[in-house]
Amino acid sequence: MHHWLLWSRFAALNLVGIAGLFLVWINGWVDRIVQGDSSGISILIFALFVVGLVASAWRIDKVTRELDYLRVGQGGRLAAYRQSVVNNDRSTATRALELRLFSRIAFIRHIANTLVLLGLIGTVVGFVLALSGVSAEAVSDPTAVAGMVSQLISGMGVALYTTLVGSVLNLWLAANYQLLATGTANLAAALIDAGYANGPIPAGPGGGTYPADAHA
Repeated sequence: MHHWLLWSRFAALNLVGIAGLFLVWINGWVDRIVQGDSSGISILIFALFVVGLVASAWRIDKVTRELDYLRVGQGGRLAAYRQSVVNNDRSTATRALELRLFSRIAFIRHIANTLVLLGLIGTVVGFVLALSGVSAEAVSDPTAVAGMVSQLISGMGVALYTTLVGSVLNLWLAANYQLLATGTANLAAALIDAGYANGPIPAGPGGGTYPADAHA
């Protein structure tokens, strides 16, 4: 993957998402959701989504920087990986590299999953709010029915809006995570290839060498 391709895909994906968000806003759905969700959970979900999106951009910048280092054949994780191969066996060094790279992006997937969980919590909170105004004794009182119906509508609004916001933003952030995971996998493969590209690499105290085509 070219170093600029990851950024272009990230930009294209999120421009589509921002365009969709703009359409939702100009049609009045954003105000409707904010006013309809009296619990404020939808705002919390959106704030957490922004954190995840910023973190995705930050990690993509890190990946593209590493790809830039690979283009010149030095700097970044490449030197550390080659030294790790010298000090350890090939499989251990490669596994450690993969774990380090993917552990850096795992929290973005957790944030995406948390958006759905917050949406489900909002659903429960909405039902609780809706049922809290229902009283069997007051059903026969016409003046109390209007208040109960209003409370039911308010609670159902919380339940539906939080579920909708959590699900949609989860899909958006999950798409960014998948893009980042693909870029990270390509970076790991490129680092492993570059680690063996300059001829034999001496092994550690155990002796032996790794030939340049040992990864094939």
